Amino acid sequence: MVCLNLPAHLRYLPENVYLAGVIPGPTKPSTDQINHFLAIVVDEFLEFWDPGVFYTRTALKPQGRRARAALVPVVADLVGARQIVGFGPHNHNKVLCTICTLNADNVEETDPANFKARDRDEHRAAAKAWLDAETTLEREALLIKTGVRYSELLRLDYWNPFLYTVVDTMHNLYLGILQRHVRSLWGINVKMDDGDASELDSTSSPPLPDKEDMATGLRALLYGTKSELSKVGKGVLYHLCVERGLRRAGTVSQLVKNLVAWVSMYGDKLTPQIRASEKTLAGPKAATALPRKHKETLIAMCAIRGLSTEGVKDVLAQRLIDWRAHGAETGINQDSTGEPEECDEDDDNQPVRHGREAIGRDTLAAYRQDRARIEVPSWVNPPPVAFGTAQHGKLSADQWRSLCTINLPITLIRTWGMQEERRVRMLKNFLDLVEAVERFGVLETDERNISTAESLMHRYLEGVKELYHGAKIQPNHHLALHIGIFLRLFGPVHSWRAFAFERFNYFLQTLNSNMQFGELEMTMMVQSCRAANLRPLLRSPVVARHMQDLSNCLKATEKNKRRGMRFDAILRSVAPAPDLPQGEPYRGIRPAALDSAVYIALLSRLNADEAHAYVDERTSSKRHNQVFLSSIAKFCATLEISGVHYKPHRRSAGDSNVIFRHPATRQAHPGRIEQIFQQTRRRPGGQEVTETFLVVKQLQELDVADAAKDPYRKYPGVGGCLYYDAYQEKPVVLRVQDVVSHFARTAMDHLIIPRPSDHDIEDPGSGGSSASSTFSSRCVHVRPLDRVSVSSFMCSGRVPDDHIAVAGSTCNSRAKQRGNGKSLVYSNIIAHFVRSHAQNFELRVGNLTVLS
Repeated sequence: MVCLNLPAHLRYLPENVYLAGVIPGPTKPSTDQINHFLAIVVDEFLEFWDPGVFYTRTALKPQGRRARAALVPVVADLVGARQIVGFGPHNHNKVLCTICTLNADNVEETDPANFKARDRDEHRAAAKAWLDAETTLEREALLIKTGVRYSELLRLDYWNPFLYTVVDTMHNLYLGILQRHVRSLWGINVKMDDGDASELDSTSSPPLPDKEDMATGLRALLYGTKSELSKVGKGVLYHLCVERGLRRAGTVSQLVKNLVAWVSMYGDKLTPQIRASEKTLAGPKAATALPRKHKETLIAMCAIRGLSTEGVKDVLAQRLIDWRAHGAETGINQDSTGEPEECDEDDDNQPVRHGREAIGRDTLAAYRQDRARIEVPSWVNPPPVAFGTAQHGKLSADQWRSLCTINLPITLIRTWGMQEERRVRMLKNFLDLVEAVERFGVLETDERNISTAESLMHRYLEGVKELYHGAKIQPNHHLALHIGIFLRLFGPVHSWRAFAFERFNYFLQTLNSNMQFGELEMTMMVQSCRAANLRPLLRSPVVARHMQDLSNCLKATEKNKRRGMRFDAILRSVAPAPDLPQGEPYRGIRPAALDSAVYIALLSRLNADEAHAYVDERTSSKRHNQVFLSSIAKFCATLEISGVHYKPHRRSAGDSNVIFRHPATRQAHPGRIEQIFQQTRRRPGGQEVTETFLVVKQLQELDVADAAKDPYRKYPGVGGCLYYDAYQEKPVVLRVQDVVSHFARTAMDHLIIPRPSDHDIEDPGSGGSSASSTFSSRCVHVRPLDRVSVSSFMCSGRVPDDHIAVAGSTCNSRAKQRGNGKSLVYSNIIAHFVRSHAQNFELRVGNLTVLS
């Protein structure tokens, strides 16, 4: 458990995480046995809520005060969350979703207007009925009927099982949807060329039934009832969908729904045989050629037109000819399908791909090529070089995020984005998901950002249903449509996702023990308490002064672990105080004079904020309200801004690539840190200040002709853009607050751009062809790594002015999150409780998690 009142940089430290208990093994408790352990925790929080606990003395209230505490929300994976709050399994038809009443048969519904919110009173009544049942069989029957069992959390009057059971974005988005898209929807095969994934199924496809069963299914489809169609068997329904190019994934109910919709709404999208027969019917030889068609084809054509389906082929063909002769138009307008009337010959310009795995040897070769050329900051946890092969092992949530939001977009835009229409559509669909995930995960959010993310997720799921007919829509996909609810209630996800708790789980698993159940649990409790007490003790000034070596080793160990999303989110919340040095000077380096160009840039930067208060020390005159600016500075090896380290290029290429915004321009630009220095100066008022500055050289932008060729600018949300691989000679000096974020830099001297007339697929590793063009100079790709917001302002030149954070009672601007203010650490749930329980008390909010 953690206290949400603590700021994020303190909230998840081991000394501030409360291990409420360890459930004895060797196996996890059954569905309702968890209640015995929950009851112990709930008993404590019942007293903390009403009447509360009175402390006779606190640090700020010597006379004492009453404190109350609430236990929300539950942060866990899908299985753990459902067990702890009393819902049935995720595949239960009645409780597919813990927020709305959508059942499993309608899992492909993506319109929020059709989502009906669950009723809290009905849920409590169903849970009480389960609790009052006298036998296990009665409880099982009630669980099957309602999908609800009793949870000890329901003893808390304020507990809302729908709103306080969050959709954890780490499990739902990174380990769930992103991983599933790459591994299941696309598929990976290092031994084959790239395919188009059109033939991949989420589950094994049923064998083709015999002709008699298929004929029975076809008759039920064309002129039977919905009930009759549902009885022909899943195998028949599956292959009826395959023959008609319909979605073939899901339950029997979903397959029937797809076929019924095809008959009623999409009857013009028929098989090639029916299309050919329609041509025959409209041609001059219909009387002799039409009777030779298959009877099933003629039956289907008659059924579509509302004609009788009785009789032999000659009778059916004559019936169609008579219908045509009486002035009726052909049932299928060939032109309306968007296909040419004659399609006998293949288009030589369009590649023919197999329908299996989309990520084959070509895409993997391009990925490895880009992976070797990319520079990322040290806090990014990169995916393995051997991704897609057996030896790379299991990817973590951090690695899936880096792979899908950084590496794959860079590779796929330059490869798939130049290929045939289906591959481009697959790319756009994937980038919709990537942008939605990025928007859901930003450290500052507002209603516009949440609504955009929800729209992107909706568009992504609609695209999945259209592109991947064999892909089953999973409960995770549906739950992702509800993430916006929790963003509006709890604020940005970094305050309520599972990264920190999974890290604590890893800490428990790595403790030395004898693995004796009964003793193991106490070992975990004791060791976690020792670690919680030792860390703040070693950081105390007294211990640090007398045990300097040990203290330095501890700091070095902590610094080495600063990688991944958990540390990124926590460390960014630490805001440096203004006008205090954050740089770490080189050891043994004495102060030295700044280069003339750097000194002039420093003067310009300071005077932009302080109304020309500083004058070049090389001049002989100044006004009474001005001071001479010293050119002496101390050079630094690293600079820490909100817990993130920035370094000069010669020390770390990845940590030197920054996006910055200088006050001389409203645009953000990419550049490279050349130097970091501390400079001490005297202000006009007489006070002396020491401040850290960065010397940056800006990347050169593309000219108009080359910018038009840039394939990445088509996807401004997450695609990044290209710049020339050259830097402007004039340096720029930045203050700490001018730094926006790091960026990922990828050399693109291997990039080949096909001309508009070139439809061939270029080998990612080849040198191009005569039908392709290149840029006028070598380029690099810039992918901003801004965790505060997702925007396209860098390449388009627009800066959003009205992006204000929403996080309970705290609203901070973008600049504050990036280094000169306090981060967003409070949850909207605090404000929610104050509004819902308007009483004069101090509210402390706990956060419960399941460690599995």
